[in-house]
Amino acid sequence: MNLKEFISTRRSIIIAPAGYGKTYALAKCLTITDSDKKQLIITHTHAGIAAIKEKIAKLNIPNSTFCIETINGFAQKYMLSFYSNAIIPEQESKNYFLFIIQNATELFKTKAVKRVLQSTYQNIFVDEYQDCTLSQHKMIMAISEYLPTHIMGDPMQGIFGFNEPLVNFENDLDSFKIVNQLDTPWRWNTTGNTQLGLILKEIRSILCSNRKVINFKSFSPTIENILINESDIFNQKSIYRRQLNTIINNNNQSKELESLLLIVPEYIENGVNRGGINSRAKLKALIDYSHQLTLLEAIDNKDFYSISKSIDKLVNGIHRRNKKLKAISEDLLQKVFYKGSIDAWITEDRLINKRGKDAKTKQKLEDLINSFIDESSMSSLLELLLFLKNEMKFKSKRVDLITSIIKSMRIAIVENKSVYDSMVSYKNIIRRVGRKVQGKCIGTTLLTKGLEFDTVVILNAHRISDHKHFYVAVTRACKRLIVFSNSSILQFTN
Repeated sequence: MNLKEFISTRRSIIIAPAGYGKTYALAKCLTITDSDKKQLIITHTHAGIAAIKEKIAKLNIPNSTFCIETINGFAQKYMLSFYSNAIIPEQESKNYFLFIIQNATELFKTKAVKRVLQSTYQNIFVDEYQDCTLSQHKMIMAISEYLPTHIMGDPMQGIFGFNEPLVNFENDLDSFKIVNQLDTPWRWNTTGNTQLGLILKEIRSILCSNRKVINFKSFSPTIENILINESDIFNQKSIYRRQLNTIINNNNQSKELESLLLIVPEYIENGVNRGGINSRAKLKALIDYSHQLTLLEAIDNKDFYSISKSIDKLVNGIHRRNKKLKAISEDLLQKVFYKGSIDAWITEDRLINKRGKDAKTKQKLEDLINSFIDESSMSSLLELLLFLKNEMKFKSKRVDLITSIIKSMRIAIVENKSVYDSMVSYKNIIRRVGRKVQGKCIGTTLLTKGLEFDTVVILNAHRISDHKHFYVAVTRACKRLIVFSNSSILQFTN
C-alpha cells in the first residue's frame, strides 16, 4: 500500500481486519517521515504500547523520533500539568478518565497547548481507533485541527464501549480519507499457518452477516473444538481438566504452547458478574498447580487503590487498634495472600504455636510483627510483607497486585509519601511506557486486544454472546486455536 499517501493526507484512515498488518504499517510510517519533530502515537492499553514498540524495534527506528502513550495517559499528562489536583477526581473514581478526557479536549484547544503540540510533533497516529469512545474521538478531533492525524482500526474489534458509546466509523469519520485497505493476513502467512488465516477470514465474513452462526465442524481440524460440560472443570478426572492440564503443563514439550493465552469469557449470570478478576484468580488456582500462568489484570483495577489506602491507614493507625495482628491480617494479608497460607500461621489475633524448624520461622515472624507494631513504619511493614512472600512462600492471589503494592511501598519509603499516591504514580508510568505481555497467560478479550500468542485457548466459548468479542478472541492465535464449548455450534445474538 502507499504509506506516503496515508501520511501526506491531513486526515487519513486505514481499515483492516485483525492480523493484516496495521501495527506494522504504523511502524513503517515512522521510516518515511522527514521532520525534526517527533511522531506522536497513541493507543488504548499498556500492552498495546508494548506491541507497537516491538514492531518499531524490529525496524531499528530511533526512540528519539517518536513518542508513544495510551490515549488516557496522554490526556492525563497534560491535565496534571495544567490543572490543580484539587479539581481532579481520585484516580479510582468511576468518572476519573471521563473527566480527564472531557477537560483535556478543551485544554487542547487553547493557544498555549496548541503551540506546545505543534512545536513537538509532526503527526499524530492513533491505533485501534474502533475502541475510541465518543469523548476520546472529540479530543482527537480537537488536536487534528492543527496536527495531521492518521488513524487505524477495525470496526469488528470495537469492544471497549461499556461505559460510553464508541465512535461510529460510518457516521463520525466523514472528514477522514480511507487509504487502500490491507488485504493480506500477515499474522498467519508469516508463521506458516495460511490455512488458519483463511478460516479466520471466513469466520469474519460469517460474523459480519446477519446469521452469525459458527459451526466448528466446518473448520476442523484447523480449529480444535473440544466439547465439554462447563461444570466438569471442577472435576480433576474430567476430559475438560485433563485436556487443560496437558496444555498448561505442555506435557509434549510443544514450542507452540510456550506462548499461550487462556481467554475467560466475561458475562452476567443471575445478576452475578462472571469472569472478573476474582473469578479468574480462583480459576487459576484451580487449574494451574505449577504456577505457570500469568494472571492478566486491568491497569486501573480498583483493588490497587483501595488496598493502597488500607496500607496507609494501617501504618498510621496500628497503634490505635485493639487487635493488632488481626488488623494486619484483615487490612493487608488477606487481600493479597491465599487464605490457606495465612491460616497455617495466624488465627484471630495470635500466631499458631510451631515446633522444630517452624518454631524458628514463627519467632522471626513474631519479631517482624512486633517491630511493625512498635515502629508503625512503612519500612517495617514492607519487611514483614517480603518475609511472608519470599521466605515463608505465602502464595499470592494475584501476582500483579502484590508486585504493584511492593513497588508502591518502596516508592512511598524513598519519596516519603503515601502508598496510595505512590500507586497512582506507578500506574501512570506504566500507562505511558507500556508493559510487555508474553509467556503463558490467562485473561480476557479486553485485556489482550492487539496481542499475539502462538496458541490461544478459549474456555467456555458458549458464554461469549458478542460476536466482536469472539472475533477478537480467535484472532489472537498465530498458530493454534483451541475452543472449549458445550456445543460445536455457536450463535451470537449481539
